[in-house]
Amino acid sequence: MKHLFLAGLISLGFVASAQAGTLYAVRETGDVLVSIDTNTLAFTDIGALGVTYDFGGLAYDPNSDTLYMIDGRGAESLYTVDQNTGAASLIGSHGITDLFGLAFDSTNNVLYGSGESPSGLYTMNIATGAASLVGDPGVGADGLSYDSKNDRLVGNEAGPGDLYELNRSTGAATLLFDGAFTNNNGMAYDPENDLFWAIDWSGNLYTYDPNNGYARTTQLSGLGAYDGLTYITASVVNPVPEPSTFALLGMGGLALVGYGVRRKRQQAA
Repeated sequence: MKHLFLAGLISLGFVASAQAGTLYAVRETGDVLVSIDTNTLAFTDIGALGVTYDFGGLAYDPNSDTLYMIDGRGAESLYTVDQNTGAASLIGSHGITDLFGLAFDSTNNVLYGSGESPSGLYTMNIATGAASLVGDPGVGADGLSYDSKNDRLVGNEAGPGDLYELNRSTGAATLLFDGAFTNNNGMAYDPENDLFWAIDWSGNLYTYDPNNGYARTTQLSGLGAYDGLTYITASVVNPVPEPSTFALLGMGGLALVGYGVRRKRQQAA
């Protein structure tokens, strides 16, 4: 009876299952938001931002389902981005030259930005767009990501391609990986596979494996100029009873009530 019950659940789609997440990046040609399937590595255009984007960054807040964007050398401002259309909506100006990295600390609900010239780690006011200096890492973290598994910020220095952990209290940088050349890039953490992803201006999509000395693997190349990257995890949560969703199913005297499946989206940037 137990096996029959489980089979009924599976056949009706009641058992929760994890799904591979989706990367979001910006194609510099046309300033277009794109999604990237992490299973197939297929790229899909979502839509134009509607603002000038030049070496900017993306970050996702899973607690409010909000996609944030900084436009780099555009208007030096913070925006929200519609995940369905790609349209950017202005929050406000931060006024920081070459602020390129963006990551959302979902544990402490803090949005961080990182500058390249001059180098600096900043907290971002999500209501006004204003940036407040935390400290100077001494290196420019062009790509910035939040590692939710280890509760830390990790930055990717364009040029040398080195990875650093950035102290959220002082901004101090600690070397994690002495890398190879990486162009201006966006970076994101994938909690499902415990990997870091990066996409750069030279058209390369990379992964870094923290369980193998941060070894870098080129997943794709020749993509054209991209920058900004964030990761959104799509998962199916435990079912919630919704009897109206399905008809009752009789199984050897056992009445099985249909349970609806609710989805939620999570990320670590």
